[in-house]
Amino acid sequence: MSKAEIHTGAQTYDLVETIRCNRRTGIPTLVFGPPGVGKSQQVHQAADGDLVIDVRLSMLDPVDLRGLPMVKDGSVAWARPDFLPDAGKGILLFDELNTAPVAVQNAALQLILDRRCGPHRLGDGWYIVACGNRATHKAHVNPLSAPLRNRFAILDYQPSVQRWTRWALDHGIHPHVTAFLNFSPDHLTSDPADEYSNFASPRSWERVSNCLLANMADVETLTSLMGRGSAVAFDAYRAEISVMPDMDHLLSGRIDWKPDPAKLSVTYAIAMALAGRLLKPESKQASPEVIDRATVIAATMPPEVTCLFFIACYHGPAHLREAVLLSEGLRTFAEEHSGLIQRFGGTFDSLGKPRKRR
Repeated sequence: MSKAEIHTGAQTYDLVETIRCNRRTGIPTLVFGPPGVGKSQQVHQAADGDLVIDVRLSMLDPVDLRGLPMVKDGSVAWARPDFLPDAGKGILLFDELNTAPVAVQNAALQLILDRRCGPHRLGDGWYIVACGNRATHKAHVNPLSAPLRNRFAILDYQPSVQRWTRWALDHGIHPHVTAFLNFSPDHLTSDPADEYSNFASPRSWERVSNCLLANMADVETLTSLMGRGSAVAFDAYRAEISVMPDMDHLLSGRIDWKPDPAKLSVTYAIAMALAGRLLKPESKQASPEVIDRATVIAATMPPEVTCLFFIACYHGPAHLREAVLLSEGLRTFAEEHSGLIQRFGGTFDSLGKPRKRR
């Protein structure tokens, strides 16, 4: 995902940017969050193209951090672990930190605090990040000692539908998935019902999208990916939106459509279907008239849904953004709801102020 939110009390923080800031100060970062919400993906994005070395401490013994002993010139020396770089720059990621045995966690103390382990020093260009789940996430974890925790800036991470939607638009997620999660955001994540069932997470929704694109998203397949509750809810949503009008006919003006307040799910689905149609590579040559009609249709929807449509278009190619900026629908919407665009998905200035046609 592209950016995520950290919720602490009533405030929210950008996880990627927070890691970047901590990296500039050299303070190691520990991110707690539920499984499947993209913690390690955010670390890779925060690396800004630098190398990320993923070390699973749970697979190591304490001696592995110091290196295996060897005889050199009649004395015992310690071979440098291959995961401990001394040159270059990047992020050293201890993923699933608290699945490691306590003895291995203790061996990591010196590395995390002093950037060295025995005779081996971590290169100056390398930054340390760790990720983990909490026991409340029904993960099999070991407690972290107070001295180890105190070496980190500790962040609690929860995904938000708004930021996940931006990631989804950039990664080709099926529009039915994006529309459903904006219509019913509580289903973005769920708790496991037991120790044997799957559960909803951003990772599982990406897999649901892959199944939809492969035409194999029956309710049992959905259940295997995200548990029964979310699967049944999403399947019911898909049945409800089966009455959607044909998008080609709608965009060509052959049929008209007006939002039905009693069928808000259909409105969300149409908004994302319209945006998805304009975002498809084969729609590169969509005429300004077709784009304009899509914006006019979207402007008749409830404001939050209209905003979702415009944010989706903003993630498209330059020609689409330019046509949207000139569209009648955006001008109509912006007159009353520029503040909503700011709240929903970034500043109105980043979307662009509507301009008159020449």
